[in-house]
Amino acid sequence: MQVKTGKGTISMMVVLAIWSLSLAVDLPGLAVTPIEGSLRHIFTDATDLKIQMLTVLPNLVIIPFVLLSGKLSETKHKVLVITLGTILYIVAGALSLFTNSLTALIWLSCLLGAGCGLILPFSTGLIADVFTGKYRMKQMGIISAIGNVALVLATFAVGFLVAGDLEHTWHRAFFVYLIPLLSLVLIPFLNKIPKSDYQDAPATTDASSSTTADQKAATATAPAKDAKATTTAATAPAIPAVDADGFSTKGQVVKGGFYIGRTIWLLLAYFFFVFATCIPSYYLPNFDWISSEQASTMTSTFYFAMFVVGIALTPVMKFFRKGTFIAAAAMLLLSFVLFIFVQKSVAVYIIAAALCGLGNGIAQPIFYTKATEVVTSDKKSTLSLAYLQVANYVAISLVPVIISAGQKIFHTTSTLFPFVFVGIATAIVFLFVIIRSRHFVFGMSKNYY
Repeated sequence: MQVKTGKGTISMMVVLAIWSLSLAVDLPGLAVTPIEGSLRHIFTDATDLKIQMLTVLPNLVIIPFVLLSGKLSETKHKVLVITLGTILYIVAGALSLFTNSLTALIWLSCLLGAGCGLILPFSTGLIADVFTGKYRMKQMGIISAIGNVALVLATFAVGFLVAGDLEHTWHRAFFVYLIPLLSLVLIPFLNKIPKSDYQDAPATTDASSSTTADQKAATATAPAKDAKATTTAATAPAIPAVDADGFSTKGQVVKGGFYIGRTIWLLLAYFFFVFATCIPSYYLPNFDWISSEQASTMTSTFYFAMFVVGIALTPVMKFFRKGTFIAAAAMLLLSFVLFIFVQKSVAVYIIAAALCGLGNGIAQPIFYTKATEVVTSDKKSTLSLAYLQVANYVAISLVPVIISAGQKIFHTTSTLFPFVFVGIATAIVFLFVIIRSRHFVFGMSKNYY
């Protein structure tokens, strides 16, 4: 079976190999979270800090290794980097099954983060290499869906594996870290990706395009004493007025192969979406009227909604068209309105969680695709996606820090505060999305759908 890429076709086995990389990239820390309380009883001499490090450290270690992987993506050794990351991930998971030392588990969690960080940029970067146009957007939606459904299923799997006497079953939770074994089996198929897809093909927005007519005119009429300066200006790379998707590049500065302005705004927007959509899973368990089972249902609903909309991304985008990002922001805002104003209703909170997931599920693949368009060369796409993933993990790490700071500033300990605080911010961002809906970050091109 062959799959259309926008450039031609590619084997389904290659596509499956690429998809498999998304199965485990969101799992670090997952095995520990459901058994965190029990670990305090199993390791009686452990401090709260040590227990927390098992979930926090993998996400922190991921960040530098994501950046390293992004830089290595510019070499000819992509498959080697993916293989190394996959092996590190599997080794960390396998050893965790047998260790009885909390200190060893902490070190293995760091190894897990390193392996995940090496894989992470390629889970989207290979899509950018192989696919283009609407086919790329569709695949970004699929891998986003795969990552989210894997997270939901793995969460249930951990609960099933450790059922019974936790003192004897807690090791089983780490079986979920062996999921990359599937990727390891499929990695050889990545060698069948056409070599041309790995080449440094200039993007359609490449800043190395020919000099403009104005520059040529300036060169022809410039005084002799300014000849050197005008020659430099004439030979300097010019940025086209609009890119291939019709978005203006006016005022954009190019440095290191990146449109600096676009990159900064894209990272800030993605940071906010990740930050905002983390609030329900972080703070819903704090409500005294919500049981742990109900909180788990709401969180699962959030990820399942992301999965559904990721699979159906193309028809969703065809329905909303240029208003797709506005619709995503509206869903996110409506979810916070429900969280804030309709309390003590489990059904309404489940609906709110679903809306939050739908909004994020629509926005996430668009962010991925736009990250491949802030560069002047296709060779930089994976590095750009690595920067986007750094924004993701920084946002996740800063959620409790920023909310705690806000509580101190406003002198409140209300369980509703995180939702009110982020809800107001989401309303402001929603207006900004409407205002900037014809610009690059929040604008939608027909090429996407």
